[in-house]
Amino acid sequence: MDILIKNATIITCNAQNEVLKGDILIKSGKIARIAENIELSIYEQACVKVIEGKDLIAMPGLINAHTHCGQTVLRSFADDLPLYEWLFEKIFPAEEKLTKEMIYFSSLLGIAEMLKSGTTMFFDMYFHEDMTAKAVQQTGIKAVLSRGLQTDEKEDLRLDETKELIYNYSSDKIKVFFGPHSVYTCSYELLEKVAQLAQEFKTGVMIHLSESENEVNGCYEKYDMSPVKLCNQAGLFDTICIAAHCVYVDDEDIEIMAEKNVSCVYNPTSNLKLGNGFAPVQNMIKSGVNVAIGTDSAASNNNLNMLEEMHIASLLEKGMYRLSDILNAQQILKMATVNAAIAAGINKTGVLQEGFCADIVLLKANDFNMLPCYNPISNVVYSSNPSNVYATIVDGQILYMNGKLFTLDEEVLVKEVKSIEKFLRESV
Repeated sequence: MDILIKNATIITCNAQNEVLKGDILIKSGKIARIAENIELSIYEQACVKVIEGKDLIAMPGLINAHTHCGQTVLRSFADDLPLYEWLFEKIFPAEEKLTKEMIYFSSLLGIAEMLKSGTTMFFDMYFHEDMTAKAVQQTGIKAVLSRGLQTDEKEDLRLDETKELIYNYSSDKIKVFFGPHSVYTCSYELLEKVAQLAQEFKTGVMIHLSESENEVNGCYEKYDMSPVKLCNQAGLFDTICIAAHCVYVDDEDIEIMAEKNVSCVYNPTSNLKLGNGFAPVQNMIKSGVNVAIGTDSAASNNNLNMLEEMHIASLLEKGMYRLSDILNAQQILKMATVNAAIAAGINKTGVLQEGFCADIVLLKANDFNMLPCYNPISNVVYSSNPSNVYATIVDGQILYMNGKLFTLDEEVLVKEVKSIEKFLRESV
């Protein structure tokens, strides 16, 4: 059914940064019209769902540009540890116990959380990624998926799994990228192979890059260059490349990223929680690097709440540089919407504009924490939380509204997740 949102405050995120008051008509999954007062014909009145938006803010759906949905069942499993200990001594051993079915329900759990907090698309890297793809198909959210790659005896099998993902799941809602985990888990030869395959399959690459001092120091010891320079030399930057974290990048690294159109995904909460430091986001933006925002996984964040991530992202940069006017609310919101779409080479989303996909979030503007509302964008970035999300719409389909998810059974999901929790408690 088509949708008409009436009398809403519309944050467009367009090039002019317009905030409008008016209606949004959605037809066949696209934004057909944005205007002050859209009148429906008698015929249309019978087949269009009208949402009264007088007390609602309509904005582009949030895009979580880096996470690992299969890790959602590891929320609070291994907290307050440095990255390498967290990853190699806790997370990797626990992951060995996860079955395909567990990752399916873990992905559903992550998607449910994201839909309830206004996310309409996410970028993901994990194993058994076909299970995450099935969860995406079931729920109606959008995703860019990658099978995590690393160098060991199963390297070729993992590459084959990526190709199968491309063949079996590529669609209007799912894009598949190659996903080399990092320079410290992938050989140089694998990085080169991934670069060649990404070009052959006309797709992109996502990678964890310069996340920690250990990673950078190890790369210099082994290759006598930074992770950014190594990836560039291997050819990873000759296709679409999404680099998560980029905490320890110097001016030369940033210059390379800007020149090669590499997008950075800023993950402030995960970086803070794992004690990895602060990405030089302001320097990257000044140099022309496209920057998006991601939560990372619930195992390291510990949530997938992009509304919170925007808030932290802005405050962290302001505090680090001691400048209150950098990374303003408008910039942050664009990083969480249109910049993420640009990062993945995805057109027609991230902006509320006629002809674009109807990927829309509606926020309750009259909740106490959203009042008064002198500046709707500021309220979204600095004041909102998931309780303010009234509806999440993807391609014109209402996936969540007024407390209810429409494409999954919440009771069954809770039961399955608790069963997985019991198993991991007893077996790890």
